[in-house]
Amino acid sequence: MNVLLALLFVLLFLTGCWAQNQQSINPTMQEEKKTLDPDTWDFGFIKKDQIVTHDFEIKNNLPRTLTIKDVTTSCGCTASAARKKILTPGESTQVTVQFNSKGYRGETSQFVYVNTDDPVNPIFKFTIKAFVQ
Repeated sequence: MNVLLALLFVLLFLTGCWAQNQQSINPTMQEEKKTLDPDTWDFGFIKKDQIVTHDFEIKNNLPRTLTIKDVTTSCGCTASAARKKILTPGESTQVTVQFNSKGYRGETSQFVYVNTDDPVNPIFKFTIKAFVQ
């Protein structure tokens, strides 16, 4: 009887370990990880030649109007555009970033630079990451 109880305990323990391991690769948990840094987005594992998109948010925390001059990227594989160019105090806009994994393999990081007329912090820098399979 004691042997049966010990085996049952071991089986329950191993099942719990397996479930925890499966949870660590759960996409929902990966989504939570992605939102920890609002200036970085990790697409995770993507396929070769896949195009993925993410929207970053820019908020004008200045007491005056903020003008977005332009948006540039670190490579031709990334396209980006701001939905609005002029933001009143407290107003936000989305910067849509599109990454084309064609020609990439393995881990990659690319950068998006939003140039503004803010005299103190004139550049917003966003980072996108992916692991191209």
